[in-house]
Amino acid sequence: MRVTPQLDTISSIPIKADAGVEREPDITFDGANYIVVWSEGEFGGAHSVRAARVTPQGTVIDSGIPFGAGAYVEQRPGIAYDGVHCMAIWYHYQCTPYGVFGRFINSQAQPEGATMTIRTTTNSHYFEPDIAFSAGNYLIVWNECTIGSGDDVFGQIVDSNGQLIGGVIPIAVGAAYESNPRICSADNGFLVVFSQSSNIYGQWVSANGQLVGVNFEISDPGTCDRAYPDAAAGTNNCLTVWQQFSNNSYDIYGNVDISFGVNEADKSFVQKKTFKSLIVAGSVKEVLGHERYTLYDTSGRKIEAEPRAPGVYFAEMDNQTVTKIVKIR
Repeated sequence: MRVTPQLDTISSIPIKADAGVEREPDITFDGANYIVVWSEGEFGGAHSVRAARVTPQGTVIDSGIPFGAGAYVEQRPGIAYDGVHCMAIWYHYQCTPYGVFGRFINSQAQPEGATMTIRTTTNSHYFEPDIAFSAGNYLIVWNECTIGSGDDVFGQIVDSNGQLIGGVIPIAVGAAYESNPRICSADNGFLVVFSQSSNIYGQWVSANGQLVGVNFEISDPGTCDRAYPDAAAGTNNCLTVWQQFSNNSYDIYGNVDISFGVNEADKSFVQKKTFKSLIVAGSVKEVLGHERYTLYDTSGRKIEAEPRAPGVYFAEMDNQTVTKIVKIR
């Protein structure tokens, strides 16, 4: 038996435990209660998305209120709170229309309004959606199979009234295989993390849906198999974690060196630094020589000089000179 320092017993809370199949939970807090969502159904059969309130004291109020569209298989729900109500999302792939859908849920865990169509496709696959709220808007991200390039990561801004803002956002697209997107709200915007070619990458997105910078590598380079990232924001930076397979074992790794954007009002860095650029075809470390330097990637994360793939990097030397390094091979 586990107990708290005050000698209160600690035990699991059965939010929904019966003969059915309940899985893929997500959770948010609406200021009064926790709202838990999950997919519920039968082995190999129909599944619907459900919601229930849980008090801060652990009392389960609801047995599972359906909020989906009534499709045969509704899976992987997610939920976020905007200060007034929650938006829940899910996907279905075993009947048309295939895609990602959403619906508002009120403080009683009851669905509000009609189902929102976030994204539909002609292809049936696992969309794996996620949702977060920041600075007046929701960002919903998902994994989508693109013919000719494999899986890619896309997003869609939805305002707090349920209106889709702008078009679909290509967050991570290209020849590589991008999947497992997860999102957190940070710095009045969003950080989207995802797996790409067995490494973990990130992309900043503003609250109005603009990409900020480019995709950047979060995990260290190497041959390990990394997948299923997630991220959370602190006061000044984000922690990203992921599953990593190496040495015949699965482990959990993370990176906390993802800082929020630089304050544009602070001009002291620009005024006191000297800037120059350099094109490198070979070893970055050999070009920099024995000078004291700190190397950064385009996201501002400190990195090692070797090994480095072709790309753009910045070396700060003796806190005075910043060199932009373009490594071409």
